[in-house]
Amino acid sequence: MKILRPSKIFFLGTALLISGTLVFSQSEAEKEKQKAMEAEKKAQMEHMMQERQQALEDQQKKMQQLEQEYATQARVFDRQAREYSRWTVPEVSGIAVPDGEIFIAGWGQENQSQLTIRKNFRGTSNTSKGKFDVESDIRRFRCMINGTVRTGAITITVEYPDGKTFKELTINSSADINFSQSISIEEDEAKKYVGSWTYVIKAEDAEGSYMLQIMTN
Repeated sequence: MKILRPSKIFFLGTALLISGTLVFSQSEAEKEKQKAMEAEKKAQMEHMMQERQQALEDQQKKMQQLEQEYATQARVFDRQAREYSRWTVPEVSGIAVPDGEIFIAGWGQENQSQLTIRKNFRGTSNTSKGKFDVESDIRRFRCMINGTVRTGAITITVEYPDGKTFKELTINSSADINFSQSISIEEDEAKKYVGSWTYVIKAEDAEGSYMLQIMTN
């Protein structure tokens, strides 16, 4: 039997001790590395959650702002409708109004007439037409179009008696519309305006409202 010398036993023990220390150090390093990776993943997840939460809050704020703007526009329309409704309304002749539309027609001063049409849409799609007559003694023509839309679109077209387009506007979520045009008509130009005008209202998945107003004298 071979007996190990004390010096060899010492070197062998030292080697085993160093080897064990290295294994322990590597194990601790792996644990620290794993902890660091988990901490980084956790930080990334928290950052993503914060970004999503901020995006949700921004979207909610934008929706609240749109709702406030929509409510403000609706109040304006209601106030204008109440003001227009104070006019004396006789039997309306020469005006055809699409089903479901709200209209107010009035005559104030002599030879002055006014037509207001408005409607709210709740995500619906349809197309409707209406007509109104302009008399031969016309000297001024005014057209106003207001509207606000949250989703979809509302297109309003006003046509001359000969079928040509006087004005076409599309209202969508990009911006509210507040259009007004007033025309003074010379006697030799009157025939262009006299006759039966047509307006076309086209809603495409529209959630919003509009008002069309025509005034002549």
